[in-house]
Amino acid sequence: MGFTTGIVGLPNAGKSTLFNLLTRAHVPAESYPFCTIEPNVGVVSIPDDNLARIAQVVKPEKITPTTLKCIDIAGLVKDAHKGEGLGNQFLGHIRAVDAIIHVVRCFKDPNITHVYNTVNPTDDLDIVLTELVMADLEIVERRIDTMEKAFRGGRKELQSELECMHSLKTVLSQGRSIRESDIAVEQSYVKAHGILTAKPAVIVANVSEGDLEGNPQLDSLKSWGNAHGMPVIPVCTKFELEALDLDEADRQEFLESVGIGESSITLLLRACYEVLDLITFYTTVGKELRAWTLKKGGTLHEAAGLIHTDIQSGFIKAEIVNLNDFIAHGGLNGAREAGLVLIEGKQFCVRDQDIIHIHFR
Repeated sequence: MGFTTGIVGLPNAGKSTLFNLLTRAHVPAESYPFCTIEPNVGVVSIPDDNLARIAQVVKPEKITPTTLKCIDIAGLVKDAHKGEGLGNQFLGHIRAVDAIIHVVRCFKDPNITHVYNTVNPTDDLDIVLTELVMADLEIVERRIDTMEKAFRGGRKELQSELECMHSLKTVLSQGRSIRESDIAVEQSYVKAHGILTAKPAVIVANVSEGDLEGNPQLDSLKSWGNAHGMPVIPVCTKFELEALDLDEADRQEFLESVGIGESSITLLLRACYEVLDLITFYTTVGKELRAWTLKKGGTLHEAAGLIHTDIQSGFIKAEIVNLNDFIAHGGLNGAREAGLVLIEGKQFCVRDQDIIHIHFR
């Protein structure tokens, strides 16, 4: 069980190249607008060194990491909500994702057309954000029309949702994202309608090799991101994609030659975890070692539901041990003998890197 992201940006910003880098799916990434017609969908395992550490202790037959599902849609352009371009037609494909990845071009290349002829990252990002706002506004206005008719017809239970939709409309009509507003709304309604501008977001600054430092456009984008609470991750997508086919030692040397010490994809995934407020926990049941993602503050009852609904409904108690204690004492039995295993009920909040063993009916 992992999380999902939607990749958005202008045409030729590098969305499909980032998708390829994340998934190794090798979808088309040609240098002309609207190359992506049908959404690209890929699922990739999240790298996790802790799985190898735990596996040395439990010797599992199967190791299952948590996953990232990413959806790459056609590039958005200015006035997409009025019918320009193709991207707006496919926003429905990403309304159910957990987070948005904005890919913004910060490189100059005469061989790759910029849809507006000038590379200006903050202007480009503003175009995309405006289109998301307008797409959300269309959804909200349509929902309001439907609910008001039903409300007048006697559906008084819709009052709470109707008030929520009107609050959303007020913000969106001002051209603002819901995520940056301070309105208090029922999140279940926001999620049910897939309000894009309410979702956590990360910005990928697509740079050229050699432009990771001293790049005014990147610096400007970082300042914008800091002001709007959106982390900016510089990624040299083309260069890192070329490095994928090398063995680990050569790949690291290749990346370090342009000043990339840690894989940008690792940094991006870490940023996604942070904006989504996720933690990782582990189970070592039977012959399988498995990683899971859970919202920070999530309970054992919620964790059990991720594993299986039967485990959740039959929950009795759980044994919990910190990953480092688990490894240091040779597994769950050793940690028990050392008095390092907690016995907790369903309302206990799971901690990052906990290893849990649930007892159930």
